[in-house]
Amino acid sequence: MISKTRYNFIIFNSTGMGLDAIWFYISQDAQSYDDRKALFLWALKKMLEEKKILLAKQGHLLTWSIEETLSNFQIAFPQDDENLNNGVWFFTDECPAGIGWRMPGGFIDWN
Repeated sequence: MISKTRYNFIIFNSTGMGLDAIWFYISQDAQSYDDRKALFLWALKKMLEEKKILLAKQGHLLTWSIEETLSNFQIAFPQDDENLNNGVWFFTDECPAGIGWRMPGGFIDWN
């Protein structure tokens, strides 16, 4: 996938931001839309496993397993880059979840 150094760079620079920021940084590491989706899902899985983030929808914390989360995103992703609309898709009802970053002291920074 991507190196640990690159992953840490992406986390550092997107902490506190929306999923579109992660997509933006991942986009620099992939040639095709499908490659970007795969890298995004890989990073999402890693962030959930490391408990760096929480996911919610319409004010409700999601209790999906990591595999359910990845499946829901995979199914919901637009067919192509054009329909992702420069990351706007991550803020629409079609996106399965929004992101909350676990901050020091237990604070959750919701986007």
